[in-house]
Amino acid sequence: MRTLRDLSVDIEKKLVVNSIDDAKLDTRLLISHVLKLDYIDYALNKNKIVSEKEYTVVMQLVAQRLRRVPMSQIFGEKEFWGRSFKVSSATLTPRPDSETLIKVALSTVQDKREVLNILDLGTGTGCLMLTLLCELKNASGLAIDISKQALEVAQDNAHNLKLMERVRFACSDWTNNLGKNKKFNLIISNPPYIGLKEKEGLAPEVRDHEPERSLFSGPKGLDDYKKIASQVEGFMTKDATIILEIGYKQARDVKKIFLQNGFSNIAIHQDLAGRDRCLLIKK
Repeated sequence: MRTLRDLSVDIEKKLVVNSIDDAKLDTRLLISHVLKLDYIDYALNKNKIVSEKEYTVVMQLVAQRLRRVPMSQIFGEKEFWGRSFKVSSATLTPRPDSETLIKVALSTVQDKREVLNILDLGTGTGCLMLTLLCELKNASGLAIDISKQALEVAQDNAHNLKLMERVRFACSDWTNNLGKNKKFNLIISNPPYIGLKEKEGLAPEVRDHEPERSLFSGPKGLDDYKKIASQVEGFMTKDATIILEIGYKQARDVKKIFLQNGFSNIAIHQDLAGRDRCLLIKK
């Protein structure tokens, strides 16, 4: 017979040997997911007998983790701004750093009951757009992505959050397929911003399992900012705001790109770690 304690020790050793960060946490999450244990049950029931069926399923998940598959893809979901979002290998995993964009966006809306039209460029899971729609009850929007597989995930998330009546989805390479008559009060985006020269230094979970075209943007990670800056003005209302996620060393370069495209009202905002994380750009 195999106890919960035996299984925990065995899995944690395997993860440590394979240089998995947070091996103890991942061990608990993998086991708890299969055995349906909360934190207290996991801590207090170390003598619980693990069935062969449970053991087999747990070890299948462990095998994925040893291949450096991200935990979010193993579980198929990730929490963002207090809500669960479906995740797949076609989407980036929502990250806490990106919640900075939500905080900044909400701070720009004085009346949360205001009717707003939002554009999400490169929506991925839809976490930015859908979170804003949850917080701004009279807002609606258009979420675009170049990946049809990502859009399917975003649509599933919209359905799960009961937001399908307030959001539309379109497959587009930035604004290329949107036509010319659409105007938005708020444009938000977490575009690719990692330079190709940084690829080998990334964690395997990111480098090998997240979609390349959602990660990399030319040698310095700036190519997609240039595309957005050159395209976006025609889709803005007179009082529109753009909110962009940036790499923490990119603020000066991205700001320069938008200045060169005629934008002058640009502010830099930091994440909880005090690193430059997003630009707030007003027309």
